[in-house]
This record gives sequence, structure tokens and C-alpha cells, in this order.
Amino acid sequence: MNINELGEDLEQQFGKPRNITEENVRFMLSLIKEEFDGTKVNENIEKPSLEAFGMTILAVMSYQTTPWEELAKKPSIRKTLKYIAIRGNCHYDEMEALTKELIRKHFDGITQKMVLGFLKIIRGVSNEERPTKLIEYTPFAAQYYAIQYGLHQLIRGEHPDDAAVIIHCAIEDGILFPTIPRSLLVDEFNLKKSSFDKYFSKYHINLKYESDAVKKQVEEKIKYHRRSLRNAIGYNVTNENKVHFYDRKLGRKNFLSMIIAYCRSIFRF
Repeated sequence: MNINELGEDLEQQFGKPRNITEENVRFMLSLIKEEFDGTKVNENIEKPSLEAFGMTILAVMSYQTTPWEELAKKPSIRKTLKYIAIRGNCHYDEMEALTKELIRKHFDGITQKMVLGFLKIIRGVSNEERPTKLIEYTPFAAQYYAIQYGLHQLIRGEHPDDAAVIIHCAIEDGILFPTIPRSLLVDEFNLKKSSFDKYFSKYHINLKYESDAVKKQVEEKIKYHRRSLRNAIGYNVTNENKVHFYDRKLGRKNFLSMIIAYCRSIFRF
């Protein structure tokens, strides 16, 4: 998925924007889109002045119920937010340097608490809190944390046989892409490669060659682990084979994972 499909994907997962956070997600992504040529994002964005950076912090932290798109009607704020959206992802050190300089300058109306709070927002989309490569192999980037936590919770300490069934269920339900590399799964969940390959092939590829008795036994095991997986992550699959998550709120953590997932695809890192 590329950045041109962001709006459709967000609307499909969460519906129309219902709160400030969701509106801000879409606005920041639209700023990135302005510098996207269809292949990569132009990262050569002019650094804002210290005054513009401070003004943006003051506006964002003082008017937290006002959408950033409204605040960005002031050109200097829009320019600063675009710089943050694009450079903040891979160049967190630049943001940190600006905030430290701002604190030293003691601008009227801008408290240290405001600056540090804004820095925390930036840190969320930087390399400092980057998810694992698993996020690249789920169609539900905004639900990454629930998916990762649920899978780790179920697989931790399990026999490779059971781990293979759980991952098979995640792929079959559409939580993970079928193209996810086995090497990534082995590293992500700390599995023994030879054992995992053996059992994963059994469930995901070679089950049709087993006897009816074995198939029945396996079907019961899959049914058990599928139920556990759906409960752990918090989703179900409708009769139309659509995945429905119980918690559809686009909170800060989900917002950050969505930003990171799409930035990975367009910044090519």
C-alpha cells in the first residue's frame, strides 16, 4: 500500500474522522503526501526558524482541541508541521536539537513542560519507538500493538507445533500477510527454525495430504487456537470474511503505528 491509499485505508478501518486525533493523523499524512512523487518522499525540507518552531509548540500545546489543519492556516506553523512530519521520522536528533535550543532561549509563554510534551509527540514517530518488521506484514498497521502483543502472549513458551498453528490462524484470518518471511517469524517470536519450518509446512501447506483422522484432530487444534487468537487480539471475522476489531478508536499509540508503517513504505528504510 502506498501513501495515495492512506485516506481510503483509514476510513475503512476507522470510518470518518470523529475526533481531533484522527483529524490530525490525516493532516500530517497529507503534508507528507505533498512531497511524495509516487516513488519516494522528498526529505529536503527547509528547517523552520526557532521562532516558528516555538510558535508551533505554543499553538499545538495551548490549543489542544483545535485541529492542526486549522492552526496550520498560519504559514509558519504549516511549514514547521511539514518539517516535523517528514524529518521527524528519521532525523529525531534535529528535533531534539531545536527543542534544546528553544529551552535555552526562554521564549515568553513557552514553558519547559510544553516543549518536552511536544518533543514526546515527535519522539513517537521517530526511530526511538520503531515497531519491529512485523508491522510491514499486517494490513492493519493501526492495530499493530494489539496484534503483536496478542501473538507474543500466545506463542511465548509454546511448543513449535502450537506456535505454527497460531501463526497459520493469523494468516488465514487475514491478520498477517501470506508473504511474511519465515525467517522474520523465527526472529520475532524466538522460535527454533528447523522445528518451526516442519510444523508450519504441515499446517499451512501439506495438511491436504494427511489422513481424515489426522485432519480432524488438526481441525480441532486450529479451532482452539483461532478462538484464543481472536480473544487475545480482540477481533472477529464476519461472514463476508472481513476482519472487525472490537476497539476501533484511533488513539495516540495506534496513530503512531499507522504513521510509522506508511513512512516505512515510502521512505524505503
